Amino acid sequence: MGLCDRSCCPGGAGYLSLDRKINALQATSAAKNTSQSIPELDHSRQTLGRLEGAVQDSQASRQKLADQVANLQRRIAEQDSERKLLSDQLGSLSARVDSLASVHATVNNQAPAQNVRRGRR
Repeated sequence: MGLCDRSCCPGGAGYLSLDRKINALQATSAAKNTSQSIPELDHSRQTLGRLEGAVQDSQASRQKLADQVANLQRRIAEQDSERKLLSDQLGSLSARVDSLASVHATVNNQAPAQNVRRGRR
């Protein structure tokens, strides 16, 4: 006797035919699943592409902001050094003015004394 007890499958030939049908159905089902997953795969790829673009844009914006901050820091440092230079120059001028005012006061104080002495002679 064969693998099948039925008279329709002498010698188990029916099992081979049934296996072929099962394999064909599985292949068809796999093809359907694949064709259904292709749009999902395309959608995933598009989403991933958009995310990559957004990340690149974000990185470019971050770099641009970092460059702007560095530029502002450089300008602030330059202005601070200019402000210090002006402050030093103002201090120097103030000291000169004070010195001239002191000399002027000394001269004015000595002039009346000399006039008084000249008048006594």
